[in-house]
Amino acid sequence: MKIVVLVKQVPDTAEERKLDLATGRLDREAADSVVDEINERALEAALRIKDANKGTEVVAMTMGPDDATQTLRKALSMGADSGVHIVDDSLAGADTGRTAATLATALRSTGFDVVMAGNESTDGRAGVVPAMIAEHLQLPLLGSLISAEIADDGVSGVRQGEGGTLNVRAGLPAIITVTERFPEARFPNFKGILTAKRKPVTT
Repeated sequence: MKIVVLVKQVPDTAEERKLDLATGRLDREAADSVVDEINERALEAALRIKDANKGTEVVAMTMGPDDATQTLRKALSMGADSGVHIVDDSLAGADTGRTAATLATALRSTGFDVVMAGNESTDGRAGVVPAMIAEHLQLPLLGSLISAEIADDGVSGVRQGEGGTLNVRAGLPAIITVTERFPEARFPNFKGILTAKRKPVTT
């Protein structure tokens, strides 16, 4: 099984975030960059599947500037097998529509059984990119899950609603998003940090 996890580099939420008044965009130089915590939870979920099923391949994919490679290297040090970095100056400040179209194109090229992501990023908080990717790829989306199980024949999970929970299921390939109810990410160990340097990253 091949799982692609969408990871995003964002300004550290513990620091003050500012807008660039000239462009109207988030000033990404005003704070240190980190991997978005909700994406780390998605990666942790994928790595737990890999731990239990040794034939599973986990690919971390990001779209961002040159220094977003740091985000991929952290994902690799945590246990992802490889990375894909979409980098193009013309994508700077891309809106959700263009971001989703670009990621969908990269996912077609990479191939996958499951795409996993956080339900919304901490910088934009739109929460629509995975759904838009699913629409581009004409695939089912199981969004905002509080738990999930992935098997060779499909994916199932539980979504929390205002009036209760909803059990959802879809065949593969499929796209799922996780919430903060998923376990926190593991810390990279020394061996993981060393081996991350040798793992492939496609740009």
